[in-house]
Amino acid sequence: MRSRCGWQRHRARRAGEEGFTLLETMMTVLIMGIVLALAVPTVTIVYGLTTTVQNTYSAVNQLVLASEAVTRYIHEGVASSSTDTPFVSATADSVTFTADTGETAGPEKIVASVSTVGSTRSFDLTITPAQSSTCPPCTYGASPAGYVLINYLTNGTGASPVFTYTLEGGGTCGGPPPTTPTTTLTASGALVAGTAYTKLYVTGTALTVASGDSIVVGSGSTFQTFTATGPETTGATPYIPVTSLVANNAYASGTSVYDNACSATQVGEISAVSINFEATKNPGGQPSGYQSEAYMFAPSYSAAVG
Repeated sequence: MRSRCGWQRHRARRAGEEGFTLLETMMTVLIMGIVLALAVPTVTIVYGLTTTVQNTYSAVNQLVLASEAVTRYIHEGVASSSTDTPFVSATADSVTFTADTGETAGPEKIVASVSTVGSTRSFDLTITPAQSSTCPPCTYGASPAGYVLINYLTNGTGASPVFTYTLEGGGTCGGPPPTTPTTTLTASGALVAGTAYTKLYVTGTALTVASGDSIVVGSGSTFQTFTATGPETTGATPYIPVTSLVANNAYASGTSVYDNACSATQVGEISAVSINFEATKNPGGQPSGYQSEAYMFAPSYSAAVG
């Protein structure tokens, strides 16, 4: 009896150790596959969102750095001689001026501008020290110490400028026109999409145009930039001569026309600069923006060096 009972206990133990059946194993694998199929996209999305957030913060950090640097230099703006002005030239996407940074040789020349290399647009800031024993007036060499502050810049076009300048006594230059444009296309000067033009017929306030200036037609997301080949021609039918260019869109009579470069007279009247940086950070990252306003006149501002 003891031997038979032992054999029965042995059979019971073996039956309990048989494990999963093939069907049970297949069901387990199927369930695990479904769980993984649901989890993998979620993990991918989480990692993607993490990258986007990190790159967005990185872009914002670049924007803040650039804005603070340019603001500081503009606030330290000083003329390189008693007959000059701190600003040398100013457009919607570039500004050249001199700033008192504490260098014993004299104020340094600062150039802040948008540059494009391939498909990547960047904001560059270059600083060139004055040559020894030349101030005033200061002279500058051709070898600045330059560095890139922002990559993947998304603005810096005629309709979405980096810089807009406030003039003494009111008025602006170097950026899009106010809500009500002061210079527009004439009734007979409307542009037809696909047609090449060498003249922009305008009415309203005459523009101070120099050869090579960027003349922007339109605003917002619908605009086109022409290159002036000379000053605005006055008379019964004033027009701006431009390099031949095919209109990328239809621009009706009354469409705004503006020069994104400040004239020599306006450059001498600049009292403040509005700075608008917009950029993204590849790969991923959301378009980010940072705005500030820099007043040129520092408490220690002096029109002369010394």
